[in-house]
Amino acid sequence: MATDLPRVSVALCVHNGARWLREQMDSVLAQEGVELEVIALDDVSTDDSLAILREYAARDPRVRVEANESNLGHLRSFEKCMALCTMPLIAPCDQDDVWEPRKLATLARAMGRADLAYCDSAYIDEGGFSLNRRLSQDLKEMLSGREALRFAFGNTVSGHALLVRRDVFLGARPFPALLYHDWWLALRAASGAGVVYVDRPLVRFRRHAGAASAAGKKAAGVQRKRSSSHNKRWLAQRTYVFEQLGFAEWFPVMMATRWLFAMQAAEAGRIGPLAQAVLRDWRSVPPGGVFAAPRFLARVYNKVRRAKRERSFYGPLFK
Repeated sequence: MATDLPRVSVALCVHNGARWLREQMDSVLAQEGVELEVIALDDVSTDDSLAILREYAARDPRVRVEANESNLGHLRSFEKCMALCTMPLIAPCDQDDVWEPRKLATLARAMGRADLAYCDSAYIDEGGFSLNRRLSQDLKEMLSGREALRFAFGNTVSGHALLVRRDVFLGARPFPALLYHDWWLALRAASGAGVVYVDRPLVRFRRHAGAASAAGKKAAGVQRKRSSSHNKRWLAQRTYVFEQLGFAEWFPVMMATRWLFAMQAAEAGRIGPLAQAVLRDWRSVPPGGVFAAPRFLARVYNKVRRAKRERSFYGPLFK
């Protein structure tokens, strides 16, 4: 039957999420004001996750379940799951959150002609109790608009909180091997018709020791050890981002090249190329405003200075 409601695919990736999976599935299937499809991909769970998903699919035709033959991990699973979606709009979904009933309808309405919309999130603990804090309080400034360079230095778009056009997702593929999928989608959207932020907590974002994202864990009392090489890692992360943007047809190649050279020089302890890049792109550097360029340059200079005293870091580039 024809409908004028927004048509949305939910891309749910699951790995050993049985503890909270039913609550999340119930909140997704209770979404109001949208025509819904749920693609659930199990990444070789060893608990009851796959059985729970199949139970939901057996009684609700909107749910389709797929299972990986081998463990692909968080990033590759989301790219695969989103590729299986068929609706014009796609919403990535984590296994342990709870969505407000009009999350998808609100984001679809707010998106307008933009390529991506995302919302704030309210932290809850393992038991689902409020931690009386929002993600935006930790990130300070929630980015929006069409200045992709700002997103390259500090993404605020969380996968669990976003809604993106399917053709934008397809245009963003293949995802970089190491970068978070939500960061890459935000860069693609900001390079196109833009990103819209909805200043409402439409997701109850569960914080616990096993959560993939580090955001909000401090509020939940989960201790997170700060890396002794965090400045070196920060510089290396941005170098990687601009390296990947250099291969993207939708990002200005000269800008990607300029900033890649600048970040490589910064990693080597040289600030000159960075100052030149800031002078060239001063309107687009974060956080915006009249004094953005000198503030940004001072911030990165301090990171370069501190990185010189740090040891080389080990482990994953993004974590």
